[in-house]
Amino acid sequence: MSTAAMSLRKNQNIVRNKIKIQSGPITAVLMLVMLVVLLGLMYLNQVTKTSTFNYKISNLERKQSGLQVTKDNLSIDAARLQSIAVAKQAAESAKLEPIKTVSYTTAR
Repeated sequence: MSTAAMSLRKNQNIVRNKIKIQSGPITAVLMLVMLVVLLGLMYLNQVTKTSTFNYKISNLERKQSGLQVTKDNLSIDAARLQSIAVAKQAAESAKLEPIKTVSYTTAR
């Protein structure tokens, strides 16, 4: 082999052939339709995630309001029971005696 042939063989990657991508009107329309479908699927995915999170949040808020009502009822019951206990202790500490006879007055 001659040196010229070896140098051409050695430097084969120097020349690049540009690949021309040609698309006709049908291919362009198909690519556009695929892009619209892809964007539509991404939008539906986001909407579904948002609605799922909103459903979970509404369930948690409903549970929270139910627990708040239960807490309020329990605090009312606790206050009522404490007031009964305080009244019993006050009656015992006052050392009141039971009434033996009851007399009624009549109006004229």
